[in-house]
Amino acid sequence: MKRYSVLFLSILVFTFFGCHRKKPQKSVEQPVAAKPVETNDPYVPFTKDFYAKLKAYGIDVKKVQFFVDQQLVLTRYVDQSRAEVKSGVVKFLNGKYVNEIVIPQYTPCVVDSIDFDGFRVSFESGSNNHFKFINNRYSPDYFIFSGTNWKDGTADVYYDNQIYRVNCGTCSSAADAKLVVKQSDIDKTEKKTKVLQGRRVDN
Repeated sequence: MKRYSVLFLSILVFTFFGCHRKKPQKSVEQPVAAKPVETNDPYVPFTKDFYAKLKAYGIDVKKVQFFVDQQLVLTRYVDQSRAEVKSGVVKFLNGKYVNEIVIPQYTPCVVDSIDFDGFRVSFESGSNNHFKFINNRYSPDYFIFSGTNWKDGTADVYYDNQIYRVNCGTCSSAADAKLVVKQSDIDKTEKKTKVLQGRRVDN
C-alpha cells in the first residue's frame, strides 16, 4: 500500500510541474528595415508625356541630347579571310570569327528622324546607321530598343549594310534598353515660363 502511495505521489508531482512548466520560446528575428538605395544617377527615362511637353513648348526633339541606358552589343559571324571589317573588333568565339561592336551604357545619341511609333537615333555623326526606339503598345510610356527576329532577348538590326545580332550586355533583353535624358535637361525645360498678356474688359 505504501508503494502505491509513493507511486501516486510521484505521478501527481510530475503532472503538476510538467503541465505548468514554461515552454521554451523560439527566438524570433526582428525584421530589419531595408536601407534606402542612394544614387547620384543623373539620367531619367524619356517618356511619352515629356515628349508631349516638348512639342507643346515648341522644342525640337532633334536638339535634345539622348542617351541609351544599357550596354548594347552587336555581333555577326564573319569569314576573316574574305570579309572586310569596317567597325568593331574581330574575336574568335566558339570556333568562329565574330565581328563585335559595343555601344557602352549611357552612350550619347541624337534623333535623326521621327516615325509615327518612335524615333530613329544615331550614335555616330555622319553615319547612316540608325537604331529604332519605339513607343507603342509594347511600350506605352518609354522609348525602347527595337529590332526584328526576336529570340531570347536578342534581335537583328542593320549596321553598315550588314545584319547584326544585338544583345544587352547589362540586362536580360535588348528590349529593356531605353532612351534617357539628364535630369538637369528636364529641369531646364520644365522651368520654361509663360508670359501672360493679361485680359481686357469686353465692350
